[in-house]
Amino acid sequence: MNNAASVPSVYPNPRPMVRALNLLLAAGALVVAGAAIAQPFTAPCPAPDSVLTMYRDDADRLALARTYRNGTPWADSISIDPAWSATAMNALVAMYNSALPARDTVVAMLDIHVFPAVPLRAFYVNADSTLPWMQQLHQGNIPTGNPAIDQLLSAYAITLTDYHTFTWLNGSHLAVFSTGANVNLPPLCALFAAQPGVHYAEPNGGCCDGNTITDSVHTDHVNIVYSHGWGDCPAGCTARRFWEFNVYPDCSVEYVGSHGTPLYTINSIAEPPLPLLSIFPNPAQDVLWVRGAGGSRTALVHAADGRLVSRQRITGAAIDIGQLPAGLYVLRLEGGPAFAPVPFVKQ
Repeated sequence: MNNAASVPSVYPNPRPMVRALNLLLAAGALVVAGAAIAQPFTAPCPAPDSVLTMYRDDADRLALARTYRNGTPWADSISIDPAWSATAMNALVAMYNSALPARDTVVAMLDIHVFPAVPLRAFYVNADSTLPWMQQLHQGNIPTGNPAIDQLLSAYAITLTDYHTFTWLNGSHLAVFSTGANVNLPPLCALFAAQPGVHYAEPNGGCCDGNTITDSVHTDHVNIVYSHGWGDCPAGCTARRFWEFNVYPDCSVEYVGSHGTPLYTINSIAEPPLPLLSIFPNPAQDVLWVRGAGGSRTALVHAADGRLVSRQRITGAAIDIGQLPAGLYVLRLEGGPAFAPVPFVKQ
């Protein structure tokens, strides 16, 4: 496999002139940059195999979501629509290659992928444990001797990953499988469910809420939206922020803007409430100044997802942030009186 594989272009029309206003994220709010015309970044379409692998599942999940959203014949196919998957991959690769500051927030800092993670390979089959082919699976044997089952296992490079012998309804057992490549699992599960003695077969996984990516495909561009959710996401995130981009057939990327809940790192509540730390300027480019910290302190800078990205002694109340990528961060201080963490934007 080549180290740099081109993502095929599947857009029907070439990109027109971009006339959208450039929107900037500042301190968690949208700021319209007057009447300036956006100058999208032109990204090369090729990407290393590692990047294509990183976004393979995302591209296929976006293609499946679009398939079911539009009700195309691919919804009944075990294969995933390759053209729509390529469209999604093209947009994701262009975003990865982009030099836009907002890209750093959603790609580098938050590392947002499609979620809920709809299963693409894992599924399970609940069947009568006395069936000869189930007994063969219980012993880890493939092929099983059942022509219909073995044909399915072979056609999709299916392997047995687990077998549960605890008693289910009507004395059935549960066989857990994985396909050799990403597929549209519901039609595949339907083929297993149609076999005599099988009670049901379903994709294995998928839950809850969290970060995700959505897209909508137009004749001249793909609109792609990244969102970051937080606050009791197992029960449905109580807070969410969105970043919107347009990607064109030449792999150029235009930042449209962001909206939703301001992005803050959630910390445990202290009693009594901690005093606020005074910092300026905010947004900042190279240096962040701290007022009233007092004494010798250590500054800890966290990315929006909680990762520690900088640890340094405060010199003359100045904190060097020049090496940080653009995006949203949270500042904490070690040593001396406690202060509440303070969010800031690095431009």
